[in-house]
Amino acid sequence: MSRPTALALPAFLLLGVLATGCSDKEEPGSELSPRVLYGFDGCDDLLDYTKGQAKGLIDQYGNLYGYDYSQGWFGEDAAGGDGLSGSGGSTGGVDDGGDGEPAPGDGNGGDDGGKDYSGTNVQEAGVDEPDVVKTDGERILAFARGQLHFVDVSGASPTLRGSLNLGADLYEAQIFMHEDRALLLVRTWPYYYDYEGAPQPEGLDLQQYFGPDYWAGITRLIEVDISNPEAMKIVSNLHITGELVSARMVDGVARVVVRSAPTGIHLKEPYEFFDYQAFEQGGGSEGLYEHMWQIALAQSKVFNKSAIDASTIENWLPRYVREDLSQGQGEITSGVLLACDDVMHTGVYSGLSTLGVLTVDLNSHLAPTGGVGVFSEGETVYASKENLYVATTPWNPADWDPEASAEEQGRTTYVHKFDIKDRTRANYVASGEVRGWLLSQWAMSEFNGDLRVASTDSLGWDQTTSESFVSVLRQDGDELQQIGQVGGLGKTEQIQGVRFIGDKGYVVTFRQTDPLYTVDVSDPTKPVVAGELKIPGFSAYLHPVGEDLILGVGRDGTEDGQILGMQLSLFDVSDDAAPKQLHKIAIGEDWGWSEALFDHKAFLWWGKTQLAMIPLEWGSYDENENYLWEQGALGFRVDKEEGIVQIGEIQHPDPVVEDCWDEYYGCGWSPMLRRSIVIGEQVFTLSDVGIKASALADLSDAHWVEFPQN
Repeated sequence: MSRPTALALPAFLLLGVLATGCSDKEEPGSELSPRVLYGFDGCDDLLDYTKGQAKGLIDQYGNLYGYDYSQGWFGEDAAGGDGLSGSGGSTGGVDDGGDGEPAPGDGNGGDDGGKDYSGTNVQEAGVDEPDVVKTDGERILAFARGQLHFVDVSGASPTLRGSLNLGADLYEAQIFMHEDRALLLVRTWPYYYDYEGAPQPEGLDLQQYFGPDYWAGITRLIEVDISNPEAMKIVSNLHITGELVSARMVDGVARVVVRSAPTGIHLKEPYEFFDYQAFEQGGGSEGLYEHMWQIALAQSKVFNKSAIDASTIENWLPRYVREDLSQGQGEITSGVLLACDDVMHTGVYSGLSTLGVLTVDLNSHLAPTGGVGVFSEGETVYASKENLYVATTPWNPADWDPEASAEEQGRTTYVHKFDIKDRTRANYVASGEVRGWLLSQWAMSEFNGDLRVASTDSLGWDQTTSESFVSVLRQDGDELQQIGQVGGLGKTEQIQGVRFIGDKGYVVTFRQTDPLYTVDVSDPTKPVVAGELKIPGFSAYLHPVGEDLILGVGRDGTEDGQILGMQLSLFDVSDDAAPKQLHKIAIGEDWGWSEALFDHKAFLWWGKTQLAMIPLEWGSYDENENYLWEQGALGFRVDKEEGIVQIGEIQHPDPVVEDCWDEYYGCGWSPMLRRSIVIGEQVFTLSDVGIKASALADLSDAHWVEFPQN
């Protein structure tokens, strides 16, 4: 029996992952609110819910994704595995948290007489985000090519003190650092070798615990003791069935978000029951095909519902394997992360996956200690210092239905709010909804207790009906009530960039030109569009660089909507009614691309010297028409009067490749510069081959620290 809940979420909190459909599960005499979370009365109740929802989708569609199989087979298994690995399309991206104020760009160290330093670019002050590099002004931790590197920057020149090999299969890891502990967050996949003579997998054999048929993503959390740089060591590993979504850390307490799909339920598609030999012998007519397809579809439904009936709790809830290495010899524990009565679901069916939020205090050890789950998709996470918000846009099957009405089409984003002031647990407090879907974490911002949300909506996939909104949600009991909204932004367009600064919002939409809208949210009950600027191209990332000045990182364009190369734009927003583009500069040559277009952590702003830096890749042709590919980090001085002026470029040396097999082309490669940070009077840039220190004034070379190869 479903019951309303406002459960306290313990250290390991599992939220839900939202998707599709309708729930007929109700309390006697009452309807469930789609904006409230409800608990289960034990495992039988939970299994009734999951099995009932899954079999309802099989009955209606013949599959779990809303595809119309009634007219015949038209595609491969969208899940790419057990047929039960997801519950809808996500339109969201990466996520973060904050209070609406810009994160500091002038440094966050030096008060005790040490060097001033920038850290990595985060959305909000006090809410850290994991990245491939971290620093406290004295130490740099960097991940590159499967290794964690410790660079000492406390002296006159940077020194590599130690490197820790984390495994050859790790291509990307994100880092949190707190005192003498590091927490690494890794997206990985199981590697199973089941043929004769195959090499054995390195490290823990997860096949033993997750099964030979588990091929989906695994989130690996690695706790590392960095107290001795020359002998860093892994203290513990925690492997979770599911995909890493994002993470935040406030005052040494990290919240790690993991999306986990049901596993191990083997469903079959109708084509697996289709009798092709009988079809050919019967003449192969269209009418015979339709008849035989309906028979195959009915058979697949019977088979799949039987498979769902046979499922257990282990199929529906995420599992873990913990490896404790603190005493040297590994001690292994494994199991299901959640107790059935600690799981919740939304009032309207929102998917059969779970979104896990693990609370890890870096002052203690990593451990899976209970938790709470929600069956609901969740693709966008935002955190202020006090609250965590999980937003999700359920996939709407009506978007695929040409017969669906306008009322049935369109999308709704649900937002769940959790109080995270307690270092050991989080509390679910309220839920709400807004029209449309969100671009990324930048679409949400908490200010004076209210949540501002920027969203885009359309009828199905008809872009001509698209428009964007800024809505304000305020908590009232267990609901986030919409107290204000303004719409009509960028009709026929979609949001490409958004930033809230104080009581103002700045929204970029794009289709042919780039309207930059200024939105006044000083009265949260009556947000208004104050002004608009239309220019070619668009800005994907917006960063405040001074009073009433915003720097945009994006792409140039023509008046008819053709996208050109990279550009930086400086906007004057001192007059809400008339924002202006003061300056712009093209970056790169024939073609350019930067990680800063989709990951704000790749952007650096150092306000003390008005320095902006971004990594860049670009292509051009030399005098002999040979195509050249270059990579580097470019630095720009930004000034309201003088404009945007490039002051220098940093490049890393190409790595030396031993035993090169290609004499004609060579085996070298140009390292891609990923991040830039400031420490003292130097800029440190990171690539897979090392860290370079350059002079802050002109970006001239100072020191080079090369990472050892695996």
